[in-house]
Amino acid sequence: MLLFVLYHTAEYFVLFKYNPIAFLLVQLIFFITAWLLARWQKFKGLSAWGMDTGKLWLKHLLIGMLMGVVLYGVTYIITLATGSEVVTNIPGMAVMAPQLALFCFGVFFSSFSEDILTRGYLFKHFGDKMPAGAFVFVSATIYIVNHIYRLSDGFETCAYLFALGILFAIPLVLTKRLWFTGGMHWIGNTTYYFTHNIITTKTTEVHLAPNTIFIVCILLFIPVVVSVIRSSKLDMFTSNKRIVSITNTMPLT
Repeated sequence: MLLFVLYHTAEYFVLFKYNPIAFLLVQLIFFITAWLLARWQKFKGLSAWGMDTGKLWLKHLLIGMLMGVVLYGVTYIITLATGSEVVTNIPGMAVMAPQLALFCFGVFFSSFSEDILTRGYLFKHFGDKMPAGAFVFVSATIYIVNHIYRLSDGFETCAYLFALGILFAIPLVLTKRLWFTGGMHWIGNTTYYFTHNIITTKTTEVHLAPNTIFIVCILLFIPVVVSVIRSSKLDMFTSNKRIVSITNTMPLT
């Protein structure tokens, strides 16, 4: 509840007051509090919530970032190709660059704080106490509820938030880390902002809504993410099986 209050206090300063300094200050307090909570609960700081900086953490982050660009980029291309959205204005680079850099910096903190709140904290305490599918479902449901300002936006919004919650929870279950999910979440948000707010995009009146296209893309993207994680050897389950296999074939001494 403490992390929930801090997260939404930071969101309040962005959505209703547009006070970036206050937003960043509260986000800083969020991460300090998350670290202190982990220490109080006898864990090792933020690594308890999946943000350890051990071996390959940067690889997890970078591949997740790439997946975020691909998901949101492909969805955007499809919405433009189907006429669900149209571009109304493309500003010059002098306007785009500072806006994108500022948003990318700020949304890093909001994306990872939300990942800790709705995924990392839960996984540490309940990940080993319930089946993986049940955890993904619970995490995705809490992810919807955490969007307290979007709950009245209708079924499509809740549906794509739930689908995103599933997509974001699966890499955590497979890798036991938050970096892949966080990278995908962070750069996905950045890509969406770039393609809809910096480059101004308008929804048209065609029958196929952009959110519907997004939901389909998310569902089709889930096996892609699983395949990328396993082919990149980031899957802890596969890695553990490989270690056991190697150990079993070693000669006894």
